[in-house]
Amino acid sequence: MNCLAELEPCVGKYCARTVLNNSTCLFTDCQKCARGFRPSQDICVPCTHSAKLYDYMYLIFMFNITAVLHFFYVDKSFALVKKKKNNLQDSKIALVYTLPLVECTLALITTFLFYPPYGSFKLNSCEPREISDWYSVLYNPQIDYDTQLNCTQEIAYPFYSFVMVYLLLVVVFMLVLRPISKYTLFQNGSYAIFINKSTFSALYFVPMIFLIHTIAAGVIYYTYPIITLVVFLISNNFHLSSSVSEEPNKNSLVDFIKKLTTKRNFFIQIVHVYFYAFGIIALTGLHTWFDLLYLLCVPLPLLFFIASYKHTSPKQVSTYCQ
Repeated sequence: MNCLAELEPCVGKYCARTVLNNSTCLFTDCQKCARGFRPSQDICVPCTHSAKLYDYMYLIFMFNITAVLHFFYVDKSFALVKKKKNNLQDSKIALVYTLPLVECTLALITTFLFYPPYGSFKLNSCEPREISDWYSVLYNPQIDYDTQLNCTQEIAYPFYSFVMVYLLLVVVFMLVLRPISKYTLFQNGSYAIFINKSTFSALYFVPMIFLIHTIAAGVIYYTYPIITLVVFLISNNFHLSSSVSEEPNKNSLVDFIKKLTTKRNFFIQIVHVYFYAFGIIALTGLHTWFDLLYLLCVPLPLLFFIASYKHTSPKQVSTYCQ
């Protein structure tokens, strides 16, 4: 017996019926699907697809954003402390940078365990098919131009709520671990400045990420590989430019490499290399072994800067124009 043939089609793009009893053709009225289901031909079907590499990379991208912003504000507070005191231990500074990375990692792992299949790093998902899947709230139909039928649901399950849970856990782990580490590992007042300033900054930027994701999750999902490559190409250029003096003729290649291999600059370059590789992997999807060859492009921005920085100074350009 074909039960579907007897049903009237549901209005709206994301309204569907839930099967109550398939043998007796018992269905609910047209409404939003339960969490973990999505509409398909007016019937709510469970999200059982395995998440793709691109989906996992999107979740790691949101992890990257929070970790990098933590690093940025720790580094910013480090500059303030260094002006006052220089007797800072490298091991303790490394711990300060490691602490937010541990918090974000614990939050990401815990969030994975919250979603089915539970206790696994695999995700059952409803594959996003178009950008409107992220904005079902905009597709609630009006019946007879009077009553609005609420069919708002998480079509892009679980990627929309996953990030929200992750950001919430980032704040939870931060508020738990940082007071403990402050009174056990960083009793020196100088190191406490790291903890305090970076913590207060996180209480601002984490809600901002939450808000941006709420509004622009669909746009971010489809553009994050390009965003990663463009943003970090620009960021790396600014960093490398600040590592040389205003008069590039006074910077020999040896001097430039010495500046680049200081602990702080070397760490920043490693971060940029990671994001270049991340963006390339997300963009190509590594569908074939040939895609691995694109990773050879990772050192190109640094090599190009080394080869051209002496010729791109504003003073040098004005000299050429005269």
